[in-house]
Amino acid sequence: MQIPKLKQSEGSNAAADSLKDIFVWGDALGRMSDHGHVSASNISLPRLLKSSEILDVQSIACGEKHAAIVTKQGQVFSWGEENGGRLGHKTSDSVSDPKIIDSLSSTPVKTIAFGAKFTCAVSVSGELYEWGEGIDSLGFGTNQCQRSPWFPHKLIRTSDGISVAKIACGQWHTAIVSSTGKLFTYGHGAFGVLGHGDTRSFVQPKEVESLRGLRVKSVACGPWHTAAIVETSGTLKSNAPGGKLFTWGDAGGEKLGHTDKKSKLVPTRVESLVDCDFTQVSCGISLTAVLTITGVVFTIGSKDHGQLGNPRSDTDSACICMVEGPLKTEFVKDISCGSSHVAVLAMNGKVFTWGKGTEGQLGLGDYVDRSSPTLVEALEDKQVDSIVCSSNSTAAICVHGEISSKDQSVCSSCRLAFRFTRKKHNCYNCGSMVCNSCSSNKVHRAALAPDKSKRCRVCDACFNELNKTAEHGKMSCGSKIQKEPSYLAETRTYTPKLSRMLKEANFIMEKMGSSAQSPGQRNQEPATPNQMQKERWGQVECPDRFKCARDNIPHRLTPKKQTIDDYPMRRMADPVSQKTAAPLTQTTSDRRKEQDLIEKILLEEVKQLQAQVTTLAEECRHRSLKVRLYKRKLEETWLIVRDEATKCEAAEEIIKVLTNQYRA
Repeated sequence: MQIPKLKQSEGSNAAADSLKDIFVWGDALGRMSDHGHVSASNISLPRLLKSSEILDVQSIACGEKHAAIVTKQGQVFSWGEENGGRLGHKTSDSVSDPKIIDSLSSTPVKTIAFGAKFTCAVSVSGELYEWGEGIDSLGFGTNQCQRSPWFPHKLIRTSDGISVAKIACGQWHTAIVSSTGKLFTYGHGAFGVLGHGDTRSFVQPKEVESLRGLRVKSVACGPWHTAAIVETSGTLKSNAPGGKLFTWGDAGGEKLGHTDKKSKLVPTRVESLVDCDFTQVSCGISLTAVLTITGVVFTIGSKDHGQLGNPRSDTDSACICMVEGPLKTEFVKDISCGSSHVAVLAMNGKVFTWGKGTEGQLGLGDYVDRSSPTLVEALEDKQVDSIVCSSNSTAAICVHGEISSKDQSVCSSCRLAFRFTRKKHNCYNCGSMVCNSCSSNKVHRAALAPDKSKRCRVCDACFNELNKTAEHGKMSCGSKIQKEPSYLAETRTYTPKLSRMLKEANFIMEKMGSSAQSPGQRNQEPATPNQMQKERWGQVECPDRFKCARDNIPHRLTPKKQTIDDYPMRRMADPVSQKTAAPLTQTTSDRRKEQDLIEKILLEEVKQLQAQVTTLAEECRHRSLKVRLYKRKLEETWLIVRDEATKCEAAEEIIKVLTNQYRA
C-alpha cells in the first residue's frame, strides 16, 4: 500500500509525535551474536530492531559497527562493537541490544555523532560532551592522558559563550556549528581537513577564520574532507532557505567539486554550483552529496560503484552530477551517505538507494551495486521519518506499527481530525494516535514505555483498563489479608501438641466403644444434645472446631438420672473401665515415644540449619577474599595506566622538541 504524499509540515509533525520503529540493513548493524560481537552475516533487506527503548527514538547515529539513539526525553542508548570506549558503557564488552548510557542520564541530549573510536553528544542546553579514544580528536589538551576515555567529558560549556547547534564527525576530526552560525573544527589536520589554512592538528575547537562573518547552515565530515552549507549574504538571516556549498580537505576522487581538482586548506566555494541553494550536505569516502531547496540531489566525486547515481556522468568533468532517474519526479527531503553508497528519503515517504551494494547496504535483497536510484520496496508500506547511513549499513526511522496516513490524520478514539489546537499524541500502551482530550492521563508501567518507572501518556481506554487491573489486584491482595487472621487462628488451634492430644482421645474412645457392652448398657439412652453442649475442656467449653471429631467418637452411654457425683463410684464397679486401664497405660507410653521421635527430628533439623549457616559463612568469606583480590588488581592496573600516561607525556615533549628542531 502506497502512502499518499504529505505536506512537509504535516509529515514532520506526525513523525515528531509518533512512536517509532527502526529498520536496519547492511554490514551486520543490529545483528549481534551471543557474545556481543557483530556477526559475519549481512542483512540485505530492512530488518526491524525489537526493543522497547527504540519506540521513543528521536534520532539515530550509526558508526562502522555500532549505533546510538536519542529518545524524546534526551536519553542516549548505544550498542554494537566496543572499541576504545566509544559506546560509553565504561566497559570493554560489546553490547548486542540498546543500552542506556548511565553517565548522561541526568543530561538531556539532542544529537550524537561518531568518529572512529570516539563519540560526541550535544546536550539540549548546547554543551558538548565527548568520550572514547582518538588522535587529537577528543580535545583533552595537555591533560588528555590523565582523563579516562570511559567517561563523558564536557568540552564546551555554556559559560564559554558557545552554544552548539549541530555537529559532524569524521574519522579523526570534528566540526561544530554554533547557534549563531559560527564554524569550529578540531582534531587531526591532515590534508587541511580542519580548514585553518594548514595541516596542523588542534585538540581544542577553533573557529574557522575564513568563514567569520558568514552564517554556516550545515556541515558534514568525510574521512579526510569537510563540506558546509554557508549563507553568503551579508544579512545573516537565520531563517534563509539555504546557502552555497563550500568544501575543503583532500581532493582525491574529485569529491571537492573544484575545477582545479586540488586539495584545499580553507573552505572554498564550489563555483560550478554557485547558482543553486542547498539545505543539506553529506559526505562519504570519495563522495559528497548535497540537497537543494527544491528537492534535487547533486553528487560529487568518484564514479566507483555507481555512487554518483547517474550512469551517464562524464568522466572528463569535475564529476558533478544531478541525480535523476526515479528521483526526477520526486521531491527529496533527506539524504545520507555511507562510505560509497547514498540513501535518500522523498516527501511521500519512499526511500531510494544507490552505489555500493556488496554488503547489502542498499536494502534491495541482493549484494549488487546500483548506478541509479532504486526504490527500497521493503519499506514501501512504512511511513519513514528519516534515514541514516554508516560506512556499509543503513538505518531508517519509521512510524511504529502498520499505521496508515489515514490513521495519522484523525484521533483513534474520538475520530476528530488533528489540527493546530488538537495536538497529536501516542498512547504508550497500545500505540494508537490520540488527541489531547483523549490522552490526558499518565500511568506507570505502560506496555510500550521505554522506562517503566516513569509515568507515560495513555489513551482513556487503556487508562480505564489498567485501573481495573490494578483495582482487581488490590482486591485480591485485600482478600488474602482478610483471610490471614483466621488462618493464623486455625494454625494456633491445631498445634502439634493439641493434635496429638485429640488423636489420643479419639484412640481411647474408639477402644472403649469397641469393647463388649453389658446387657444393662443396651437399655441405656445416649446423652442428649444439651448434655453434649455442656461438655467442657478443662475450664472452657469444647471449641466448635472439634465438633466434627467429637461427633465421630462413640460416646459412652450413661443413665438418665446419673450425676457427676456418683460417676467415680460407678467407674469403680464398671467392668468396662477396668478393661480399659491397660490401653490407657499403653497410650501414655506411645505418646512419650512420639514426643521423643519429634524431639529427635527437630534436633536433626537444627543440625542441618547450623551446617547451612557454616557453609554460607564460608562462602561469604571466600567472596570477600575475591573482592579484595579484584580491588588489588584494579589498583595495580591504575598504577600501570598512570605510568603509561607519564611515558606518553614524556614522549609528547620529546616529539615537540624534535619538531621544533626540525623546523629550525
